Amino acid sequence: MEHEFLIEALTQENARLKNKLAVHFMDASDEDKKYAEQLFLEQQDEIAILCVELNAVKKSRDEFQSENQKLKRKIAILEKKLKG
Repeated sequence: MEHEFLIEALTQENARLKNKLAVHFMDASDEDKKYAEQLFLEQQDEIAILCVELNAVKKSRDEFQSENQKLKRKIAILEKKLKG
């Protein structure tokens, strides 16, 4: 778990540095560069939120699929008892 946190932190830092480089090399006014940098930060935050939401949805989906599989097995057992 600690490794995942470290990897995520490094990935976010890498993205932040890439964005800074992109802004630095932009052929634009200082005002446009500030706007672009702010936009990059907002998008990076939104991506982080969406990743958290996606992971929550995946976990929920996996739980529902597992429960569904258990219920299917239980139904199959009950159907055999009814036929037997």
